[in-house]
Amino acid sequence: MKIRNRILTFLLLIKSFYSFSCSCIPKKIINAYSNLNFIGIVEFQTLNPIQNNENIYESTFLIKELFKGNKNEKIYINSMLGSSCGFLPDLKSEYLILGVKKKDGKTMISYCLAQGNPNKESLSILRKLNREKIEQNITSNLLQIVKKEINYNLFEKSVKGIFLYKVHLNSELKIKEIIPQNENAKKNFNEKIRNEFKNKIHYQKSEEEIKLKTEKLTSYIILNWEENYENERIITTSRL
Repeated sequence: MKIRNRILTFLLLIKSFYSFSCSCIPKKIINAYSNLNFIGIVEFQTLNPIQNNENIYESTFLIKELFKGNKNEKIYINSMLGSSCGFLPDLKSEYLILGVKKKDGKTMISYCLAQGNPNKESLSILRKLNREKIEQNITSNLLQIVKKEINYNLFEKSVKGIFLYKVHLNSELKIKEIIPQNENAKKNFNEKIRNEFKNKIHYQKSEEEIKLKTEKLTSYIILNWEENYENERIITTSRL
């Protein structure tokens, strides 16, 4: 079977509970770590609507696995009831959730930020990133953009699994240094791979007005080998 190189910053999840118009922007793993405040598997215990706002629910929950954030976080659900993206998590069911902290300090999730029956591959990546403790090293509010598919022919076909590279950027958000972090990455790093990354992977601020500390800008490039990968494949999900 044909083995191709997959860049795992491409898609973390797209939801498809419904057959009609609700759609979500893909959540890239590195961007999730850079911009989102809570990533974890939770089991919701209670859901209660906020007074005077029937679309917002407060919750109590059990954290089954925490990838980023505070275990004492207060999580609220924007239910968007009445729309094609209407969503309330089922009680006693597990969800992989991506929480965004609002200006009022509340961590909010919605239809596009909660995945029931999370994809095993997504979980393996998150667990790997958690073990590597890369969260503390990633520059916040920095987006990684892959303009073209990475050429898998540059990598050893006999090696599979996650390839982890640390990236330092200059003040113009261009790659100035790439450091292989695990054994797979160290075995697959040369001038051709370095140039491939520099030519095809770019960075930008999540919002133009944000000011970054340019003396230390750090991100990661994450690759993975798998069989029969199609770049257009969408990870679909359903509730447990």
